[in-house]
Amino acid sequence: MKDEQFMRAWNDGHDHFSADIARGLHWLATPFRRLGEWIALPSAPGEDSVFTRAAARCGVTPKRRAR
Repeated sequence: MKDEQFMRAWNDGHDHFSADIARGLHWLATPFRRLGEWIALPSAPGEDSVFTRAAARCGVTPKRRAR
């Protein structure tokens, strides 16, 4: 009888439990997604925008590429 009560309680709350887990994982993943968007900002091909911005703040000018 206790098994049946446990299974009924589990089935009644499982949708809510699953939604809570999905919401928690989304909350945990959001900062990493934002970090990825910040690092992968559009830039010229072959340039890493994070290091290019850091070099620009330090006063380093990028070298021109040979053609």
